[in-house]
Amino acid sequence: MLEPLDALTNRVNELVALVRHLREENHQLRTQVADAQAEAGALRERIAVAGRRLDTLLAQLPHSDGA
Repeated sequence: MLEPLDALTNRVNELVALVRHLREENHQLRTQVADAQAEAGALRERIAVAGRRLDTLLAQLPHSDGA
């Protein structure tokens, strides 16, 4: 009679451990996503700055009349 109850207890304990593991993994993944999003934002800003610098440099180049 106790054997099915012990088996159920073991399964519940395994499930609890799995849920804890998945919560930890979810937390780590959320942190990684936040870090990646911050890095992507920083890279977008660097690209925008570089684009503005290029526009400034291009505006300073002498213009040719199609020759």
